[in-house]
Amino acid sequence: MSKRIFSGIFFVALAVLIIGISFTAGILHDYYSSQFAVGLMNEAHAIGSAVEQIGKEYLSDDISDKYQNRITLIGADGKVIFDSSADPAEMENHSDRKEFAEALSDGEGTDERTSATLAEKTVYAAVKLRDGSVLRIASTRLSALSIILAMAQPLCFLLVIVLILSGVFASMISKKIVKPINEIDLEKPSKTGIYQELYPLVDKIESQKIELDERMRELQREHDSQDKLRREFTANVSHELKTPLTSISGFAEIIRDGIVKEQDVKRFAGNIYDETGRLITLVGDIIKLSELDEGADNAQREPIDLYEISESVIGHLQSTAAKSDVSITLSGESAVINGSRQILDEMIYNLCDNAIKYNKPGGFVKVNISKKGFLATLSVEDNGIGIPEEDKERVFERFYRVNKSHSKEIGGTGLGLSIVKHSAAFHNAKIELDSLLGKGTTIKIIFPTADSK
Repeated sequence: MSKRIFSGIFFVALAVLIIGISFTAGILHDYYSSQFAVGLMNEAHAIGSAVEQIGKEYLSDDISDKYQNRITLIGADGKVIFDSSADPAEMENHSDRKEFAEALSDGEGTDERTSATLAEKTVYAAVKLRDGSVLRIASTRLSALSIILAMAQPLCFLLVIVLILSGVFASMISKKIVKPINEIDLEKPSKTGIYQELYPLVDKIESQKIELDERMRELQREHDSQDKLRREFTANVSHELKTPLTSISGFAEIIRDGIVKEQDVKRFAGNIYDETGRLITLVGDIIKLSELDEGADNAQREPIDLYEISESVIGHLQSTAAKSDVSITLSGESAVINGSRQILDEMIYNLCDNAIKYNKPGGFVKVNISKKGFLATLSVEDNGIGIPEEDKERVFERFYRVNKSHSKEIGGTGLGLSIVKHSAAFHNAKIELDSLLGKGTTIKIIFPTADSK
């Protein structure tokens, strides 16, 4: 910035100097020209008066010693009678000369003609005498270019001085201008000691600093929250894995040591099988969550009818519902969305499976598909045990169980609703939860339809 200010001041000073010199030279040239023409005309009148009084004898051969300018006497017909610098006999007729024609008609005339070099111009002043002849005086004067050239040496000296002074002052001024800007404290911006024009900049810096500090605090909170979730997740996974592994190890040890009776071996093997299945389900759910956390990049999206896929899932859960003495039904209409069949299947399965598990004998699970505008809604309603008000915010957390003792009885990994939450996020869907303790629960997933933008 200081370099730009320096170059700006420096080149402005240089431009002003050049313009000033040119303007001064022009004024001097005009003044010099006007004064030169007036003096030449006065001299023509003086010599003309002397010729009229004394006669043509005044224009003797030594006239050039008296006057430095060229003197010419021209007859009324344009023929040269006398010339102080040339032989009149060899000179051409001057009737076509501007100054001669003006003198004949107006009594006096002037003209200016450029010489062979551009540095000089010849000025002519002519007066008409009483006998009709014309006395003309010619003299050369400097042009504007020649004036500048004549002043070249002092001008060059002046230019060097001005350039040095411009450089020094431009450097000092640029540093002085930039200093308050460089001294702005970005950590604690203040308007003290800075230009008023910089107030908006300081306000913006301060505002951005506040926003940045708030964003950093927010990121720190998110980091702390994620770190807490990670620790909780690690602890929960360890606990969930340890419980079935302990059971499997215990049963296997009893069988290995031959402590168990022959008739109980089958029962113990069944327990080992059940615990192994629980482990497989847990690991599978963890893998699904991990894939959803990473965005499920490999999942293929396609148009899927929510009614059709719900019908398929409910068909697989009919026997499970019958064992729990719970009825499960589907109603509504066709609604097509863009999504992953595998993820949607898992989502609907977990919603319906939870509604069956946390129900009561003789209860129901009602699945409904509806469509309104560019939104499709999947609703799963049950009249089971419900969710306490204080637990509604946490039921979608990993491994969170509302009733741990009841959850242990019915099984499950505690990851079902967490998978539902991540699956909804994958499909840009919104989750709505409505539940009353002892009355039942309704969970709605609202999707954008396939024809929405």
